[in-house]
Amino acid sequence: MHKAHRIAFLTAIAALFLSTAAIAADEPPKKEEAAEASIVGNPPPDSPFGKLKIGMSYEEVIAIVGKPTNQHDFCTGKHRIPFYFGDDRARTEAFFKGMGKLDFHGADGGFWGRCGMQKILGLIYIEYDPKATGELPK
Repeated sequence: MHKAHRIAFLTAIAALFLSTAAIAADEPPKKEEAAEASIVGNPPPDSPFGKLKIGMSYEEVIAIVGKPTNQHDFCTGKHRIPFYFGDDRARTEAFFKGMGKLDFHGADGGFWGRCGMQKILGLIYIEYDPKATGELPK
């Protein structure tokens, strides 16, 4: 009798697994969430920040606005998610005196919880502030 209960239990688990897989197969595949892009402030069109567009490469941005006053790289925390290979594992913040701040998303070369900026991928955030000091926040 004990063996019959075990078989019934395993059958129920298998049925639950198969029904969940069937439901998941009917759902459209989810698109990977991209880094949230935004623009804060109103940069004048003739200013360097006014010529930037979300998605531009780091090299394109630096060619327009010049070298940042300060720059800071950090991990977003997604590098600790097992099997997350998305593009938002690391970020770079670039600070410009008299213009504001730019954020870039990037890929790190880390694996299994390691983090270190390897490649800056694209501009995701523009914060225009003509009173910006260009210093890193404390």
